[in-house]
Amino acid sequence: MSYSRVVFAVVAVIAVGVGPAAAQPDPNLRPTYGSVKLRAGFLPDPFTKDVVAGGNLRTNLGGVNAFVAKAPDFSLYYEKGQFPLIFYVQSVADTTLLINLPNGTWVADDDSGGGLNPLVRIANPQSGRYDIFVGTFGKNPAPATLFISELDPNKQPQPPPVVPPPIGKDNLPACYIVAAGVDNYPHANRLRGCLNDARNTVAAFKSQTGAIFRKVEEQILLDATATRANIHQRLQAFTQKGAARDFMVLFLSGHGSRTADNKNWFFLPFDFHPGNTNATILSDRAVLDLGDQLVKQKKHFVVIVDACFSGQLVTTAQSYLNRYQTTGDGGMILMMSSAPHQTSAALGNFSAFAKAFADAMAGNGDLNRDGKVTLEEIKTYTARRTAQLLAQARISDKQDCIVAWSPSISRDLPLAISGRVVALEPKKAAPADKATRWVGSETLPGYGKLAFALYPDGRAVMIDARDTSEGVWRQENDQYTLLFGNGSVVYTGTRQGNTISGKATSPSTRQRNIQSWDWTVQLQAGG
Repeated sequence: MSYSRVVFAVVAVIAVGVGPAAAQPDPNLRPTYGSVKLRAGFLPDPFTKDVVAGGNLRTNLGGVNAFVAKAPDFSLYYEKGQFPLIFYVQSVADTTLLINLPNGTWVADDDSGGGLNPLVRIANPQSGRYDIFVGTFGKNPAPATLFISELDPNKQPQPPPVVPPPIGKDNLPACYIVAAGVDNYPHANRLRGCLNDARNTVAAFKSQTGAIFRKVEEQILLDATATRANIHQRLQAFTQKGAARDFMVLFLSGHGSRTADNKNWFFLPFDFHPGNTNATILSDRAVLDLGDQLVKQKKHFVVIVDACFSGQLVTTAQSYLNRYQTTGDGGMILMMSSAPHQTSAALGNFSAFAKAFADAMAGNGDLNRDGKVTLEEIKTYTARRTAQLLAQARISDKQDCIVAWSPSISRDLPLAISGRVVALEPKKAAPADKATRWVGSETLPGYGKLAFALYPDGRAVMIDARDTSEGVWRQENDQYTLLFGNGSVVYTGTRQGNTISGKATSPSTRQRNIQSWDWTVQLQAGG
């Protein structure tokens, strides 16, 4: 939660007409991403819609300060029954919800959905139209997914009947996780996205409460709290917590480096100081020695790292992994963002590998669609997804994720339940005749040709000199915003006649000292 806000979630309702009308969102405008008619008991549940969160208006309707668009992002026409109506949003950004109810009142929320995600629950919904504005706490727009449901996502999920939990519904293991993320180093280059990495990874594990884990206890260390002493102390406390078969998880996102001889890896906590490295780094040996104690207690020790050169930790760990041979006696699982000689990409709102892991745990890693996400599937999916995110963010550097585990652990060990078993079907593309097509160029070195296909439901497809990328788009008057790579590549422009032109940004270009580049496209005849 951002510092300037209160430390509890806010849900409030106020009457229509508060504040100057010209400065407020207008529920009478046409919704940017369309509408849907649903009646109580609708399936599939939840209904989902990809949108661009945020806008040019700053409003406090409903008691929540946020940036929203003038027009609704989406409208719901609902026929009530005996169920509650629940709206929530998932995004890597800090998002909000603002809804105009059928009776004309406003309801808003900030963080009730967990982490930085909003949730609005209406216990006795009315029939009628709900106009939904997905906002952002900060000024920057962000990709987001809107969920409409009659099932409360805050209630602990139960595993689907077709996929039994690994060791019995009433005897699930517990999960204890320490997640450390550092962006604002006082004595090293500052990063972006590592704080979100820590939050998102914790949320990924907590979402498995009741399905894979009996309970999930988390400790999140961000920036100044992610010191070497704090991380080490909480790691050591793992030896006094839980029992055999429980999962003890360490997640690290920040700077990583190797010793001068390239034989060992270490993580840079917040208090790292180049003048006193021995006392201000967290070494791979310190992590593995602690993990060895945990495995001797027959626990599962899981280490997930998104930091440069982190694959060196797996090399160091080989002698440890080989110690654990017997099934049922615990073991060690290592998930690293990059090979020993590779850097790890941060994409602004998140890091590539950390995002890939969170997506895998959310169910996308269920490659065979059997309702569970196994270690082997996480290994395969994170490699593919990381490469995809890098390509979408215009990053050409290779990043080979490494996922390894001790012989005592099966490759089929599930870490997540996806919640459904579905047929393997290719994603249906939107009909080609529904898109407006724009063709032009951009000044980013190594690219040049540029084309967009913009669909009325907010879907955007970008074709550049190297790749084809899926994204989302929004128009406010003559202003266009297009986001690709989960928001890591942002195009903003102004339309004049049949031409749109403006500026674009990407984290990868900032690494090359390119703050932004120009682009222009023209509407194609018949498009």
